[in-house]
Amino acid sequence: MKLTLCLCTVLLLALSATGLDRICLKMSPCGADCYSTCDNPCNCDLTAKGAVPFPMYGGSCQRTGFCESEFLDLQDCIEEGGPSCPTNMVGMNELLDSFSKYDFRLDVRTVQEWNDGHAEISISTPGLAKKHAKNYLDLIGGKEDAKILVYCRSGGRAFDASQNLLRYGFSNIHSFYHGGFPNLAARVREVSERDTKNHPHKNLCYITGRSEICPTPLPRSHVSSARDILSLGDNVKMVDVRPLSYKPSLNGAARAPGNKRKALKKFLKTVDKDVHTLVTFCEEGTFAFLGAKTLIQLGWGGPIYFYDNGGYTSDLRRLFAMEG
Repeated sequence: MKLTLCLCTVLLLALSATGLDRICLKMSPCGADCYSTCDNPCNCDLTAKGAVPFPMYGGSCQRTGFCESEFLDLQDCIEEGGPSCPTNMVGMNELLDSFSKYDFRLDVRTVQEWNDGHAEISISTPGLAKKHAKNYLDLIGGKEDAKILVYCRSGGRAFDASQNLLRYGFSNIHSFYHGGFPNLAARVREVSERDTKNHPHKNLCYITGRSEICPTPLPRSHVSSARDILSLGDNVKMVDVRPLSYKPSLNGAARAPGNKRKALKKFLKTVDKDVHTLVTFCEEGTFAFLGAKTLIQLGWGGPIYFYDNGGYTSDLRRLFAMEG
């Protein structure tokens, strides 16, 4: 009964809060007991007078840990975890397998450190370890539910930035604590180059971007419409690299299975590197990367992207149907 009344109160407050922004309406992590630690776009206006614990992403303020007098520190989160810790504390070995699988990668190092070397598919958020997340909404606004990796040079600033994001209502934060970007970049390259048969690995291409051996990653999370893809060049050519047994495909897309070098070589005769921009796609990204990488190996020297972490069935069919 108490829970029902609480949820009803929250709903009424949310419906009446038309002037508050979207994050606030999603129930930011503040409540009567959490007011002292709350740092979110609502500024706890709805709960400053007490008595309303806001649900947050399927939980409640108490269960998510924002009622603690202080957030847990880095070592606590590494060793034991806790409700105010990032979703996951990521070590080097895990990141070597998963770097390309996050929706977004936030680099919280300084501008100078970024300029000295950074991952091409990442977002620079210098100062996020000390400044409120609301100062970065032009870069990260609308990504509150996305799977976000945060890293720095050694792990400390990444952890502080992760907690700033948690305070603001971001729900799926992964903090890299076991080293930083320079070590990660070196290890990713080392692992890729050691695997001579499959070099370059996808993770390496997420760091280097387009190179003599790498196509440019185009993660699903970075695309909101077909126009985002079609605006990558003056003459974008979609290339369906799924096996030919997969039907149908996008209107006008070329068909060239990613594991068939002969078919890919034949396709290259139909395009011009000085005219076309190629975007390979499949069902979830593996074949798209393989196909794009093989096209480069076969001599393609023009712009080339591979659509990753999504594909025809999951989202491209819908996006291109909306484009008309």
